[in-house]
Amino acid sequence: MFDFHEKRKIRSWLYSKTTIVILFILAILLSFSVYERFVVERKVAEKRAEREGDLLRLEERAAALEENIEHLESDRGLEEELRSRFDVAKEGERVIIIVDSDEENVTKTLPSSRKEHKRSFIDRLKFWE
Repeated sequence: MFDFHEKRKIRSWLYSKTTIVILFILAILLSFSVYERFVVERKVAEKRAEREGDLLRLEERAAALEENIEHLESDRGLEEELRSRFDVAKEGERVIIIVDSDEENVTKTLPSSRKEHKRSFIDRLKFWE
């Protein structure tokens, strides 16, 4: 019988309003803590996704640079790069300059009289026509 009365005391203490309020407050505090951890985890997951994207882009760039380095290490690649950046020619090569010989341009640039010279000067000012 003592056991029955002891259980009844414990049960009355556990189901009291004070105990329920205290447990409810603890549950609310724990839920705030869990929510804060959830927010932090989301931020960390976003940053990780960004960093993985950055890493992927950097790996692609590194691969492209490696290919470019391999291309430049060959004689042909070096020659192509030099010719594309600078106007160079090998020994024995000749450079050809192609000039458009339009007779109309020649007469405009070399006026035969003063009137044509004035007209060509005015024509030059009227670049919008």
